[in-house]
Amino acid sequence: MALLEVSGMRTGYEGIPVVFGIDLTVDEGEVVALLGANGAGKTSTLRAISGMIPVLAGDVVFDGASIAGRPAEGIARRGLVHVPEGRGIFPSLNVEETLRMAGAFGKVPKAELADRLDETYSTFPRLAERRTQTAGTLSGGEQQMLALARGLIWRPKLLMIDEMSQGLAPRIVADLFEIVDEFPKRGVSVLLVEQFVGRALDVANRAYVLEKGEVSFAGTAAKLAKDEDFVRGSYLGDVDVERLSDSQRRRRDTLPAVEEIPVQLPPALLRGLMERAERDGVSAEELIQNAVAGELAPPKRKNGTRKRKAPAKKKPATTKSTAKKPAAKTGRRSG
Repeated sequence: MALLEVSGMRTGYEGIPVVFGIDLTVDEGEVVALLGANGAGKTSTLRAISGMIPVLAGDVVFDGASIAGRPAEGIARRGLVHVPEGRGIFPSLNVEETLRMAGAFGKVPKAELADRLDETYSTFPRLAERRTQTAGTLSGGEQQMLALARGLIWRPKLLMIDEMSQGLAPRIVADLFEIVDEFPKRGVSVLLVEQFVGRALDVANRAYVLEKGEVSFAGTAAKLAKDEDFVRGSYLGDVDVERLSDSQRRRRDTLPAVEEIPVQLPPALLRGLMERAERDGVSAEELIQNAVAGELAPPKRKNGTRKRKAPAKKKPATTKSTAKKPAAKTGRRSG
């Protein structure tokens, strides 16, 4: 039975759509992965479902009732909880204060709160060890655990998780995916937006792929996992494999699954990279990859040789003349 059913949904910002009439479903006890390149509309889809941005067209049905147009708080209290990208924790609160505050917002009865805290700490033992530690001093992985725990304390029917692994070490990511894999056994379905595509497909039952705000794939996670070009390309952006050289393809195929971490370059450096890429006849992305791989050659002159510094010209030596000046004529005046 479909717990969540999205049909023909359009959504966007200030009336301008960025998602165009998509359909997707999440069944009870299921993990569904929502994948795609940056800017494909994944985060906007989750925000529209959870009521953070408006649904411009279509419908969103959760647990048998339409929630399109309902306030975000009301949707969460119906059992659909959104863990947004960036965690959004309060750094000055400690772990237990954060969870108790989440319980208060979710109107968890006081008689049940202690049991829910124990349940949460059993899921995240590391948080139990740090219950009196302020959230701002936790590691990145522990902060992500706290963000998930804050959602779980509501005992949701569906948990939507946006970019859980962002900025985390692969070992921490593996631990988090093991936890998420257990959610359906606790009666919590999951809709997961994730950049670690291979990991997401390992825990998911089904998957959707968004391209430019539209669904380009809908099917089983196992079927999508067999598409090696998609899985590999999802880590490095949209890449046309057939256009790569043999050396580039070999280097690309041996790259491990990595995290994409946004880096803001100084304008002067960015401008220099763009100018260098244009001179070398390559894309800026390829130039940066070559630089990281240590394969960036020194800049060359147009004639193919590096410019050499011209030797300094020697000044002609100057010497003082040793010749004596002619003596002045002397003589007596006649008079």
